[in-house]
Amino acid sequence: MANDARNNHYEIKDVFVDEYFHSSPNIIYTPVNIPGPGIEVEEFESQLVGGCSCGDGQCSLEAECECIAKYGKNYTEKGKFLDKNCERPIIECNSLCQCNKNKCSNCIVQRGPLQTLEVYESTNGKGKALRATSDIERGTFVCEYAGEVIGVEESSRRMKLLTASDMNYIFHLKEHLANGSIIHTFIDPTFIGNIGRYINHSCDPNCFVVPVRVNSLVARLAIFTSSFVPASEELTFDYGSLNRNCSISGVSAKICLCEKFNCRKFLPCDL
Repeated sequence: MANDARNNHYEIKDVFVDEYFHSSPNIIYTPVNIPGPGIEVEEFESQLVGGCSCGDGQCSLEAECECIAKYGKNYTEKGKFLDKNCERPIIECNSLCQCNKNKCSNCIVQRGPLQTLEVYESTNGKGKALRATSDIERGTFVCEYAGEVIGVEESSRRMKLLTASDMNYIFHLKEHLANGSIIHTFIDPTFIGNIGRYINHSCDPNCFVVPVRVNSLVARLAIFTSSFVPASEELTFDYGSLNRNCSISGVSAKICLCEKFNCRKFLPCDL
């Protein structure tokens, strides 16, 4: 049965205190993706098969971690992302694993966002923006871009309702498989979302987005820093990143306000 999260047909199991300022009182906070219209709950909750038996130690190839041996090493021992150009699936340890999730270096995205994030009002007309009150090292997990996971027809319906002045938050992820098929995932944090919805576009960003899977086969959009980011610098990513064929869907081109030397003048749109 398809699910409409806004009608409370789906229980959000993780409970977070939302201390962030929202531009609209109509926004409902969710720390992770939830199934929306056009998505089957059973499919959304499909569990990854198997887990590791590492116990209380660090998950690593040296420790013969089954997850890392099977899916590859994603992070350093300090939890920094290794390769932003990695083309293989990024899969973390999951709830079936016996490792200590508080110590495991393969459990990064699932621990939640950076604790020093701050929503603020930008001064160049972009509206709300996101920054951190502390320096951030390269490869650090910032937060997810989380919201309702919706079907292609629902995504099309919502985009048709947008006017030229409306903000459009729908993220269209395209994952190209070896057999030539494409996995399309649409994530919309317009009404139900997390702090990631406040990250603006830049043609020369300091962050990048990568799909990560934890318990479910449904991708989680994880945002990592691509360089050292000093405190109070705006956090941005490229809405039209070619790395994973990711894009924020749009009904018409909007003027880009990133003010970078290599600015493409217009925001990327996925028509």
